[in-house]
Amino acid sequence: MTLTYKNILLNLSYYSVAILVLPWGLLSLETEWGFPRDPSPSLHYAAIILGTVGFALQLWCIILFQRFGEGTPSPLFPPRKLVTMGPYRFVRNPMNVGELMVLVSLAGWFGSRALLAYALIAWLAFHIFIVLLEEPRHLKRFGDEYGQYKATVNRWIPKLRGISELRRV
Repeated sequence: MTLTYKNILLNLSYYSVAILVLPWGLLSLETEWGFPRDPSPSLHYAAIILGTVGFALQLWCIILFQRFGEGTPSPLFPPRKLVTMGPYRFVRNPMNVGELMVLVSLAGWFGSRALLAYALIAWLAFHIFIVLLEEPRHLKRFGDEYGQYKATVNRWIPKLRGISELRRV
Protein backbone atom coordinates (compact mmCIF):
# COMPACT_ATOMS: atom_id res chain seq x y z
CA MET A 1 0.00 0.00 0.00
CA THR A 2 1.46 3.37 -1.00
CA LEU A 3 1.96 6.22 1.44
CA THR A 4 -0.88 8.17 -0.21
CA TYR A 5 -3.36 5.35 0.34
CA LYS A 6 -2.17 4.87 3.92
CA ASN A 7 -2.61 8.59 4.52
CA ILE A 8 -6.11 8.63 3.04
CA LEU A 9 -7.21 5.49 4.90
CA LEU A 10 -5.81 6.60 8.26
CA ASN A 11 -7.23 10.10 8.06
CA LEU A 12 -10.68 9.01 6.82
CA SER A 13 -10.88 6.47 9.64
CA TYR A 14 -9.73 8.91 12.31
CA TYR A 15 -11.91 11.82 11.21
CA SER A 16 -14.96 9.60 10.74
CA VAL A 17 -14.80 8.87 14.45
CA ALA A 18 -13.46 12.19 15.81
CA ILE A 19 -15.49 14.62 13.67
CA LEU A 20 -18.61 12.62 12.80
CA VAL A 21 -19.41 9.69 15.11
CA LEU A 22 -18.44 11.15 18.50
CA PRO A 23 -20.04 14.58 17.90
CA TRP A 24 -23.20 12.93 16.57
CA GLY A 25 -23.34 10.75 19.69
CA LEU A 26 -22.86 13.75 21.97
CA LEU A 27 -25.56 15.73 20.15
CA SER A 28 -27.91 12.76 20.44
CA LEU A 29 -27.28 12.49 24.18
CA GLU A 30 -27.65 16.22 24.62
CA THR A 31 -31.05 16.10 22.88
CA GLU A 32 -32.18 12.99 24.75
CA TRP A 33 -31.29 14.49 28.12
CA GLY A 34 -33.05 17.75 27.28
CA PHE A 35 -30.06 20.08 27.32
CA PRO A 36 -30.81 23.31 25.45
CA ARG A 37 -28.92 24.28 22.33
CA ASP A 38 -29.00 27.78 20.99
CA PRO A 39 -27.36 28.12 17.59
CA SER A 40 -27.61 31.68 16.33
CA PRO A 41 -27.02 32.95 12.79
CA SER A 42 -23.86 34.74 13.94
CA LEU A 43 -22.57 31.48 15.45
CA HIS A 44 -23.31 29.75 12.15
CA TYR A 45 -21.22 32.28 10.22
CA ALA A 46 -18.35 32.08 12.70
CA ALA A 47 -18.54 28.26 12.66
CA ILE A 48 -18.33 28.14 8.87
CA ILE A 49 -15.25 30.36 8.83
CA LEU A 50 -13.53 28.63 11.77
CA GLY A 51 -14.33 25.15 10.49
CA THR A 52 -13.14 25.91 6.98
CA VAL A 53 -9.86 27.38 8.23
CA GLY A 54 -9.37 24.45 10.60
CA PHE A 55 -10.05 21.88 7.88
CA ALA A 56 -7.73 23.66 5.42
CA LEU A 57 -4.99 23.83 8.08
CA GLN A 58 -5.26 20.09 8.72
CA LEU A 59 -5.21 19.27 5.02
CA TRP A 60 -2.12 21.47 4.56
CA CYS A 61 -0.38 19.61 7.40
CA ILE A 62 -1.27 16.20 5.98
CA ILE A 63 0.16 17.21 2.60
CA LEU A 64 3.36 18.56 4.20
CA PHE A 65 3.83 15.38 6.21
CA GLN A 66 3.54 13.25 3.08
CA ARG A 67 5.53 15.41 0.64
CA PHE A 68 8.33 16.65 2.86
CA GLY A 69 8.20 14.45 5.94
CA GLU A 70 7.77 11.24 3.95
CA GLY A 71 5.13 9.98 6.37
CA THR A 72 1.72 10.60 7.86
CA PRO A 73 0.51 12.47 10.95
CA SER A 74 -0.23 9.09 12.51
CA PRO A 75 2.25 7.44 14.88
CA LEU A 76 1.65 4.25 12.84
CA PHE A 77 3.52 5.74 9.85
CA PRO A 78 5.43 8.73 11.27
CA PRO A 79 7.40 11.13 9.11
CA ARG A 80 11.01 10.24 8.34
CA LYS A 81 12.02 13.90 8.19
CA LEU A 82 11.15 16.71 10.57
CA VAL A 83 8.60 19.09 9.06
CA THR A 84 9.21 22.73 10.08
CA MET A 85 7.71 24.58 7.12
CA GLY A 86 4.31 26.07 6.47
CA PRO A 87 2.21 26.30 9.63
CA TYR A 88 4.89 24.37 11.53
CA ARG A 89 6.96 27.58 11.50
CA PHE A 90 4.45 29.13 13.89
CA VAL A 91 3.37 26.29 16.22
CA ARG A 92 4.62 22.75 16.68
CA ASN A 93 1.14 21.24 16.54
CA PRO A 94 -0.87 22.98 13.83
CA MET A 95 -2.61 19.72 12.93
CA ASN A 96 -4.15 19.61 16.41
CA VAL A 97 -4.92 23.33 16.31
CA GLY A 98 -6.83 22.75 13.07
CA GLU A 99 -8.80 19.89 14.58
CA LEU A 100 -9.67 21.96 17.63
CA MET A 101 -10.89 24.71 15.31
CA VAL A 102 -13.18 22.19 13.59
CA LEU A 103 -14.48 20.86 16.92
CA VAL A 104 -15.16 24.36 18.25
CA SER A 105 -16.88 25.23 14.97
CA LEU A 106 -19.19 22.21 15.40
CA ALA A 107 -19.99 23.39 18.93
CA GLY A 108 -20.80 26.85 17.58
CA TRP A 109 -22.84 25.58 14.63
CA PHE A 110 -25.06 23.44 16.86
CA GLY A 111 -24.93 25.78 19.88
CA SER A 112 -23.80 22.76 21.87
CA ARG A 113 -22.15 22.90 25.26
CA ALA A 114 -21.43 19.16 25.04
CA LEU A 115 -19.43 19.66 21.83
CA LEU A 116 -17.57 22.57 23.41
CA ALA A 117 -16.68 20.30 26.35
CA TYR A 118 -15.60 17.65 23.83
CA ALA A 119 -13.26 20.18 22.19
CA LEU A 120 -11.73 21.04 25.58
CA ILE A 121 -11.28 17.37 26.46
CA ALA A 122 -9.74 16.76 23.02
CA TRP A 123 -7.25 19.59 23.62
CA LEU A 124 -6.32 18.10 27.00
CA ALA A 125 -5.87 14.63 25.44
CA PHE A 126 -3.73 16.11 22.64
CA HIS A 127 -1.61 17.98 25.15
CA ILE A 128 -1.00 14.93 27.33
CA PHE A 129 -0.19 12.74 24.29
CA ILE A 130 2.18 15.34 22.87
CA VAL A 131 4.04 15.99 26.12
CA LEU A 132 4.32 12.39 27.29
CA LEU A 133 4.74 10.50 24.02
CA GLU A 134 5.20 12.56 20.88
CA GLU A 135 7.85 15.05 21.98
CA PRO A 136 10.13 12.39 23.57
CA ARG A 137 9.77 10.31 20.37
CA HIS A 138 10.68 13.29 18.22
CA LEU A 139 13.73 14.07 20.37
CA LYS A 140 14.88 10.48 20.01
CA ARG A 141 14.18 10.33 16.27
CA PHE A 142 15.34 13.80 15.17
CA GLY A 143 17.79 14.70 17.94
CA ASP A 144 19.27 18.20 18.02
CA GLU A 145 17.24 19.29 15.01
CA TYR A 146 14.03 18.77 16.99
CA GLY A 147 15.57 20.21 20.14
CA GLN A 148 16.38 23.45 18.32
CA TYR A 149 12.94 23.51 16.70
CA LYS A 150 11.29 22.92 20.09
CA ALA A 151 13.29 25.77 21.62
CA THR A 152 12.27 28.13 18.81
CA VAL A 153 8.61 27.30 18.18
CA ASN A 154 5.92 27.05 20.86
CA ARG A 155 3.67 24.05 21.20
CA TRP A 156 0.31 25.86 20.87
CA ILE A 157 0.63 29.65 20.75
CA PRO A 158 2.87 31.34 18.18
CA LYS A 159 5.61 33.63 19.38
CA LEU A 160 6.35 36.23 16.76
CA ARG A 161 9.98 36.58 17.81
CA GLY A 162 10.61 32.89 17.09
CA ILE A 163 9.44 33.08 13.48
CA SER A 164 12.37 35.19 12.28
CA GLU A 165 14.80 33.01 14.27
CA LEU A 166 13.49 29.83 12.66
CA ARG A 167 13.93 31.19 9.13
CA ARG A 168 17.68 31.24 9.77
CA VAL A 169 17.71 27.50 10.63
